[in-house]
Amino acid sequence: MLVVLITFIAAFFMVFVNKDFYDKSFAKYGTYQELGVEGPRGIVDYLINYLTSENTKTNETAKLDLFTDNERAHLKDVQGRIVFLKYFGIISVIFLLVAMLRLSGFQDSDKIIRRVFIYATVAVFSLCLIIFLLSLNFPSFFDAFHRILFPAGNYTFPGDSLLITLFPEGFFLDFARKLLVETLIISLMFLVLGAAPALAFRKPRRDNKS
Repeated sequence: MLVVLITFIAAFFMVFVNKDFYDKSFAKYGTYQELGVEGPRGIVDYLINYLTSENTKTNETAKLDLFTDNERAHLKDVQGRIVFLKYFGIISVIFLLVAMLRLSGFQDSDKIIRRVFIYATVAVFSLCLIIFLLSLNFPSFFDAFHRILFPAGNYTFPGDSLLITLFPEGFFLDFARKLLVETLIISLMFLVLGAAPALAFRKPRRDNKS
């Protein structure tokens, strides 16, 4: 479970801080045409720092003043979720390292650890498939996702709002797809850690002849 959680969390932050992804999205959905280039890039730089740090004060920059009160309230909620996810990921890594150290004291610990990585990869692939199938009807999936994370319902805005201009629904669809790709790549790395040593272990031994 820890490996699965770490895989998804790591993939999320890999996409979340990827500024090339934002550049491509802004070009694809016409954000640069509507707002220019430097404005959206500056806002994204600030939002990445703001949303990943609980110590960032809302009045430290004028960039948040560009948003309405409802948008700022939603961004504050998003900040809370992402900061929680960051620390949850760090704690999960620590627990995983401790668990691996404890497992190393067991007999056949190498086989147990390999199985952990292999089973985790199977679980990740299964979850990715489920998420992909659910996302085929993305508007419903997107709405359900927000209802779970933001039960207060402060996630709907007018079509001409700055948040929607920067991050239309298509942006989140692309984000979800890239997240799944990154998740699968990380999971494959874990699979290699689990399977490659096992393959080497199965190589026939040569008899030593005197």
